[in-house]
Amino acid sequence: MAWTWELYEDGSGEVPKALLAFFVGLMPPAELPADGPKPVLTASESKRLQVNLRRLCEKGLASLTSDIFEKLEDDLYEFRITKSEHNPRFILTPASPQRFVVLHAFMKKYDGGIRDSDKEPARQRLRELKEREGR
Repeated sequence: MAWTWELYEDGSGEVPKALLAFFVGLMPPAELPADGPKPVLTASESKRLQVNLRRLCEKGLASLTSDIFEKLEDDLYEFRITKSEHNPRFILTPASPQRFVVLHAFMKKYDGGIRDSDKEPARQRLRELKEREGR
């Protein structure tokens, strides 16, 4: 069975606009919300994101050992888009049944590892997700 991915939704079922802005380039125009955010990624970055998400779903947990993923801490993984002018980063978590939830996205504008300030939104969303799902 193939894996799926989805964007984090808050308690009211809404995807945070700052997160959605990284994915609007993957959505058909008819599905874009009227008050939706402007795209953050270029067309080529959106295409690369789409290809990498497809690979993630095909390989499931095995994909998390590839060079575009890095384990940050328990249940949090960083996902990078290579050869990008903006250096977008995504933090996701594996969830049941066979799905990944993208918790947070941001543009990394510094050298070295991801800072705690960039991880904190993902940590908070993961806690909320686990509470809602009873994990």
